[in-house]
Amino acid sequence: MDLAEAVDELYGASLADFVAVRARLVARAKDEAPDLVDELKTLRKPTVPAWLLNRVARCEPAVVGALLDLGERMRTAQAKGDGAALSAARPERHEAIEALVGAARRSAEATGTSFGPSAADGVSSTAVAALADPASGEALASGRLLRPLAYAGFGEVELDDAVAVLRLVPPLPGSEDEKPDGAGGRVADDARDTGTEAERARERELADARDSLRERERALGAARLTRSEAVAALEAASAEVARLEEEVARATEHVADLETRPRA
Repeated sequence: MDLAEAVDELYGASLADFVAVRARLVARAKDEAPDLVDELKTLRKPTVPAWLLNRVARCEPAVVGALLDLGERMRTAQAKGDGAALSAARPERHEAIEALVGAARRSAEATGTSFGPSAADGVSSTAVAALADPASGEALASGRLLRPLAYAGFGEVELDDAVAVLRLVPPLPGSEDEKPDGAGGRVADDARDTGTEAERARERELADARDSLRERERALGAARLTRSEAVAALEAASAEVARLEEEVARATEHVADLETRPRA
């Protein structure tokens, strides 16, 4: 038994069958892979929004792919400080979020699942998290969410209790598991053994510095996204204030006209 295949089967099953499918997989693991029994037993049932998102990842992967592609382009623009590109992407961002909500709604209709405002909010917040945080995008695309994701506007999204078997989510390019020696990751054991203490200290210092740089770059990108969203909100609020001021001015003129109009 392969753990990834078992997890995919479980989280691809209907919510009503989740417990039964898990029990069947546990029973099978006792014969084929006893070391997986305990881990399979602890796999949790997803919430309704998470289950719908998992279905979207399986049934409409193009919707998720478009969202992740947009997120990558927006983060690149943020890192470069390209405000024009961010402004141009704002309508597309709204469309991508609505596309994910629409796909989840279609999945709910196809399965007879309730899809109220709370579920829609969970799907929307997951879309925002996937746009801002690449690891959240990978988690969404995995189809193994346990709950919707939420992005607080800075740092990385907490995924430890949001994804079934987090280690099965593919590592991001440039992550610790993907970096070759000398690219910011830890050097191989044989290289450490043959290097001098000074060289090993330098490698450690360089790796720590690169880790710190990546964390600050992520924080900067998140701050730029928060700023751009705040600017957009301010512009919308300013336009609304201007519209209401015009309405008040017209209403005031109308009242004054009625007050000064000669009585019949």
